Amino acid sequence: MSPSVVPVKNSVLLLLLMLLLVLFRGPHLLYGALSLLLVTLYYFFTDHRLTPAQIAERGFLGRHLLVSLLLCTLVIWATTGREESHYWIIYLLPIITGASVLNLGRSLALCLLASFCYLTLVPPAEYLHDPSELPEFLIPCIALFFVGVLVQSHAEQSRRQLRRQQQLNQQLSANEEALRQSLQKLRTTEDSLRRQDRLAALGEMSAGLAHEIRNPLGVIRSSAQLLSATAEAPADPLLAVIAEESDRLNQLLSRFLDFGRPLQPQRAPCDLVALLQQAHDALLPAAEQQGVRLKLFVPPAPLVLAVDAALLRQAIDNLLLNAVQACQPGDHVTLSLTKRRQQLCLSVEDSGCGIAAADLPHIFNPFFTRRKGGTGLGLANAHKAVTLHQGEIQLHSQPGSGSTFSILLPLTAPSQETDHGPHPDR
Repeated sequence: MSPSVVPVKNSVLLLLLMLLLVLFRGPHLLYGALSLLLVTLYYFFTDHRLTPAQIAERGFLGRHLLVSLLLCTLVIWATTGREESHYWIIYLLPIITGASVLNLGRSLALCLLASFCYLTLVPPAEYLHDPSELPEFLIPCIALFFVGVLVQSHAEQSRRQLRRQQQLNQQLSANEEALRQSLQKLRTTEDSLRRQDRLAALGEMSAGLAHEIRNPLGVIRSSAQLLSATAEAPADPLLAVIAEESDRLNQLLSRFLDFGRPLQPQRAPCDLVALLQQAHDALLPAAEQQGVRLKLFVPPAPLVLAVDAALLRQAIDNLLLNAVQACQPGDHVTLSLTKRRQQLCLSVEDSGCGIAAADLPHIFNPFFTRRKGGTGLGLANAHKAVTLHQGEIQLHSQPGSGSTFSILLPLTAPSQETDHGPHPDR
């Protein structure tokens, strides 16, 4: 029952007590008052501690209804004299309590039990001498059944509405979660489109730069070489600097062109284990020279996937070089290859300086770099290469604790070997 019913029920008990004081005298008044006081105290105690639903959940409902019926029967017994008790209405207390949580069958059984208890206390003289009075005693029983069915029907309807409401709430929560994920995907797609717009603009700019700068740059280098052949000895170092810087500028322009040029991966079966081994071996001398330990963890058997080997190798080289440059002597860089359900994971983990949280959203943007002398195109090129393979790059970094770049590639081609787990190659 709802909390608002409790004051009404207590008021009814108080009213019955007042009627008892008016209608009864002598021992019947004392016994009736005491029994009614017991019922009042029992319901006051239970109503302020547990609801019928909570009593049913804890498995006490049967005992609670039995005690209530016995106390109500005690009131009927105490107020029964030569005539039947007029306090049969007190049986509505256990009936309403039970019908609010029981099904229809058990509610009817409760009403039948209450009616039986009432009829057994009716003085036999009331209906033995005049059988026509017997239907009069059935009216309270009919009222008990009527109220019990009415309360049970209303409670059942409320429970159905509550279940529907809970289902709607669950569906709403699921829709809200789906909407949140959709918004997150939309934001990711929007960021990707913005990055692609920047790449397209960069491609146009790079093509223009190559046309406008490479020709005069070639003239400058050729002129420096001609002057070097005829110049005096003191001028030779300066001419060498001109040629060297011209070559460096030409390489920088080539990197711009590679980044901005539209690419289409030329997929072919490639052993990723061998590819990572080659990338590891190529960078190992530079890492050792810097005092950085370079480790490799790959499966023991070949793992073949249809990829553009040159494009993917370029992405791995960029990530490895970036990791080594972020390390100090004594740090380590780990290159590994594992399977994650329907994806292959190529990870580059370093114990270097890490990346500031404010820089993480921009780390794959072209020309964004915190390293002195860097162009900001290495990670951008790696991101582009992975995206062209319908993969993604995940980054986890903690300033002062290193970074982990993970390339996730879909298994678009069957692997030739089951996953035996990584093992240290070095």
